Amino acid sequence: MKDALKHYWEGYLCIRLKGFSPERFLNLCMAKQIVIWDLKYQDGGYQFLISVKDYRRVRPLVRKAQVRLRILGRYGLPFFLYRNRKRKLFAAGILSFFLVLFLMSQFIWDISIEGNYHFTDDVLLRFLDQQDIRYGRKKAGIDCDSLEESIRSQYPDIIWVSARISGTRLMIKVKENEVMGVIPDKDDAPRDLVAQKPGRITHMVIRRGKALVAPGDEVEAGEVLVRGAVPIYNDAEELIREQFVRADGDIYAVTGESYQESVPFLSVKRADTGRKRRGLRLRLGGLSFLWMMPSWGENPWEITAGTSQVTVLGDFYLPIWVDRIQAKEYQTYEYFLTNDQLEQEKQRIHQKKIENLTEKGVQILENSVKIVKEGSGWQIRGEFLIEEPIGIGRELVPEDTAGVPEDTAEQPENIAGQPGM
Repeated sequence: MKDALKHYWEGYLCIRLKGFSPERFLNLCMAKQIVIWDLKYQDGGYQFLISVKDYRRVRPLVRKAQVRLRILGRYGLPFFLYRNRKRKLFAAGILSFFLVLFLMSQFIWDISIEGNYHFTDDVLLRFLDQQDIRYGRKKAGIDCDSLEESIRSQYPDIIWVSARISGTRLMIKVKENEVMGVIPDKDDAPRDLVAQKPGRITHMVIRRGKALVAPGDEVEAGEVLVRGAVPIYNDAEELIREQFVRADGDIYAVTGESYQESVPFLSVKRADTGRKRRGLRLRLGGLSFLWMMPSWGENPWEITAGTSQVTVLGDFYLPIWVDRIQAKEYQTYEYFLTNDQLEQEKQRIHQKKIENLTEKGVQILENSVKIVKEGSGWQIRGEFLIEEPIGIGRELVPEDTAGVPEDTAEQPENIAGQPGM
């Protein structure tokens, strides 16, 4: 790429080589370090490309090898300018283009942020906007050192920031603190564990509190499973007081869950007609130019677009966006579901429900599904017998905590071996 730009800038020639000893001529060029490229044999002679500067050096070699050189074409910037030397408007257009390009290079037209996970791009871009740093901001007014300091001050969890300008692009790289800086406060408020839904207890592990149920018991929704008030007895097994704790434990029960979904008799299906359209939209600031054939027919079209920002030589971004648009025509029609299709739909719905339950970490013991004809369609009804944790926390009601001594919170909470557990 670099050599091609150099050749275009200096100008090069397409040469036809014939004569007594063309091979000797090529060897002499190699010995004199004269560069030729795209060498090929054609019609009893050789054809190659050579720069204008090296072409002036081959005249002694032409006489020594007794060959003839014929210029077939002249290429490159010098010849282009010479051919268009009288086209003043064309020259003015080129100068205007480079002038506009130079003016565009003085502004920021793209902001990239890397290394952020907790703080999203939108959060950081809003902060930059508050600092008056946005698309179209002049590069000369951006102090990267001050920007780095302001980001670290605003977001303490960001421990390292690097900001630099490359071309018309502001590049920001951050590193977030992977260790939690603040330990969350522990909630020690007294509570009970109650049943979230009805079921039959299968097994339980109680860490704090007094269990009111045992494996095999049937419980209802809202029933207290683990009491947050633990009785304290003396040696004579007389109740002294109750110590209020935050009940904690894992309580598993067999519960039931069901669902019901409707499937109409008539199903709608979409089919592509094969007709397509392509278009291009050019966006420049608030202006937009669209080149696309209009739609025809009565069928709807599905339109998708991919957007890209115009760049020149890597990080030189311009405030120009190109949308490549594709449109596909499709039509819809209704059809009655066959028994096989209905069975496939039933299995699809049921399998999706199974996957949802599995993602929640519950164990499916039994499951069944059936199809019932009802009204204007079919009903897919499924039932599951599952084992899942059902205990959820609930604060002790005010009357439960009435009369609690003030030094209750200072009492030891090691109650594992106390009576009544």
